This record gives sequence, C-alpha cells and structure tokens, in this order.
Amino acid sequence: MRHSKSFLIALCLVFINLGLAFGQEDAAVKEKLVKATEAEPEIQWVWAEVVSVNIEKNEVKIKYFNYETDEEKEIDIAVDNKTTYENIKSINELKVGDTLSIDYVVSPEGKDIARNISVEKPEASLSEPEKTAPGKMEPAPEAAVPNP
Repeated sequence: MRHSKSFLIALCLVFINLGLAFGQEDAAVKEKLVKATEAEPEIQWVWAEVVSVNIEKNEVKIKYFNYETDEEKEIDIAVDNKTTYENIKSINELKVGDTLSIDYVVSPEGKDIARNISVEKPEASLSEPEKTAPGKMEPAPEAAVPNP
C-alpha cells in the first residue's frame, strides 16, 4: 500500500509538470503570434494614378476609385527603405499620370507606407507593324509579268 501511494503521488507530479510545460509552450507560441501580427500590419492594395511626387518627403500623391463609396479619392503614400519597385528603380522615376499597383500598410500612426510600387507599362501598340518571325521570308514584291 505504501508503494502505491508513492506511485500515485509521483504519477500526479508527472502529469502536473507535463501540464505546466505544455501550458508554458502554448503561452510562448501565443506571444510569438501576437508579436508577429503587431510587427507588420495587414497589407492593403490599390490601383491608382500618380497625381504628384514629393521627393523631399518621400511621398506620392495618388488618386484611385473607392468602390465602397463610388468616389474617386486621393491619398499620400510614403516610401521607405523597405519599399520595393517594379519597372522603376526609385520614386524619382515616377511621373504624373503613371498608373501604379501599390501594396501598402497603414502604420500605427495612421500613415500609409508602400511596400511595393509597380508601374504599369502600356502594352505595345497594335498599330506597330508586325515583325516577320525568324526563318520566315518576306513575300516578294509582285514582278511585272509581260502579257502574252
């Protein structure tokens, strides 16, 4: 009987320690998740046109259509050292009227900060003459054929 009480007490201690260990692990995982979500806010996306570029402030004023309110709106998007670019190298290359696709976040202070700015390039004009595929010959101009 004495051994069974000791065994039960030891078994209870093992289960209590296991519970505490897993409880601490859950708390650590939850803490990491909270820090990760606080570190980087949710990414937003907008399709817009450049209204102006302020190089000194590292900001681009854009206009876009808000489908929730059916209105055209303007906002300032800031760029920082985390901003990446597609089809341009920096904010300096943006021009008024450029069409942009922008991924951005809203900082805790409420400032919109670009994470990626992609300048949409216009597609090649359909009026351009079609080029001959390699290996194909151009048709020969019609030669004057004498009438028999």
